[in-house]
Amino acid sequence: MLNVPKLIFACILLADFVVTNLNKRVKAGKRNRSFDNFYKTGNVLRQFTNTNAFSCLALCSDDIDCRSVAYNFNDGRCQEFNRDFTNQLVDGTYQVGWRHFDVSKGAACKDKPPTARDCDDVQSQGYTCSGVYSITLVPGIVNVWCDLQTAGGRWTVFQHRKDGSVNFDRSWFSYRQGFGGTSTEGWLGNEKLYWLTSSRKTELLILMEAWDGVWKYASYSEFYINPESDKYRLKVSGFSGTAGDSLMHMMSFTSPQGGHPFSTSDADNDAWLGRCNPTYHKGGFWFNKCGASDLNGHYYSYAADFPDSCNWYTFSKNRQSLKTIFMMVRKV
Repeated sequence: MLNVPKLIFACILLADFVVTNLNKRVKAGKRNRSFDNFYKTGNVLRQFTNTNAFSCLALCSDDIDCRSVAYNFNDGRCQEFNRDFTNQLVDGTYQVGWRHFDVSKGAACKDKPPTARDCDDVQSQGYTCSGVYSITLVPGIVNVWCDLQTAGGRWTVFQHRKDGSVNFDRSWFSYRQGFGGTSTEGWLGNEKLYWLTSSRKTELLILMEAWDGVWKYASYSEFYINPESDKYRLKVSGFSGTAGDSLMHMMSFTSPQGGHPFSTSDADNDAWLGRCNPTYHKGGFWFNKCGASDLNGHYYSYAADFPDSCNWYTFSKNRQSLKTIFMMVRKV
């Protein structure tokens, strides 16, 4: 059973940086660990300012020569280095705010697998570093973010929210094709998600962070969606987790969303006589009448308690907009 703390990446605790389980994970590079607070002066590949450690580490994963990074949580400085510094003394000037992350020794981080159907295939071929990999689906080759560490790894990330930089209130076609990016916010695309979950039994993991730093999760032992001819109808069961089961939540003002088709601003497929989007919700999602969750809702830059927010009602028994969201699948 997963054990998620109050502060976790994806589930990952940027203040703790221990990567043994969901309790101790780094938000950006779950494959990394920090060990000192000294400014590194040598072996610098490049340096710049970034918004968070996740982006800093994601850029490192795309650089064939990058072996470690330093990130300053006070001013956003990111530095990449061409060598590991694990368990070595570092000479330099002490500056407050720096944390350092090294790639695990022996990890196959840079060379991408020639063929893979999903991130499970990626990991089975010996790759151990989370990052962007190419997988082959019926629609073609697509780049995805593979989480190869959380709860045993093998996860293919298909949704990510972190800063509101990407608009999720989009058309049916946009949700069908996908939008955003692997290192930013994004939605993989319903057609790709269908092919990803249709060929074998898959499970779902949702990782969520509130604005007070609390992380929780929702896990479903079975998850898949039907083809577009059935409006990408959601099939989900077998809940466990700390965030509560908002997908199948039943109260006087909500109805279970499992078993219902996908709806967008231009495709009203919910079971309500009105329109869940835009009357109550924003963003494409699986609505009934309408539901206790909308992880693709509007991203507020604070804990706004509004029905149209990107929310998971059972997380805190309200509609507060979440700060960080990851949705990922893997075969069972």
